[in-house]
Amino acid sequence: MTNGLFFGSITVAFGTIVSLLSFVLLPFCNPGHMVMRCHYTSVVDGFVGIAIALIGIAYLLLPRIHKALTYVVIVAGVLTSLVPTVIVGVCKHPFMHCHSISSPVLQLVGIIIALFGVANIAFLESRNFEPEDFTNEKHNV
Repeated sequence: MTNGLFFGSITVAFGTIVSLLSFVLLPFCNPGHMVMRCHYTSVVDGFVGIAIALIGIAYLLLPRIHKALTYVVIVAGVLTSLVPTVIVGVCKHPFMHCHSISSPVLQLVGIIIALFGVANIAFLESRNFEPEDFTNEKHNV
């Protein structure tokens, strides 16, 4: 399996996982009467997950910019971790599900995504990586 196909497909899977966790699986406060911070954390991290999946698709389709897209994945992973802690936050009550379950899970997934991107950068650097062309087009180099 080539590096582009492997990293791109895993990145799409990570983005899908972050979106599913944020929108469906993790317990966030119900925005009934009063919209709380954890609701916005869910929305922001869900859209960051969609962006990560789109970056993975771009990684599959644009072989010449693998390194740049990998750096974007690292930033998106860090952003996934920072949204529930620093950027938006969750409820202040430690007994709430968003504080005790959702925030740590999103932090962990974001760190895993960032470390996966760092590992891909190390792989690309160690192999003096030449981008692969999946489009079968001739390029003037």
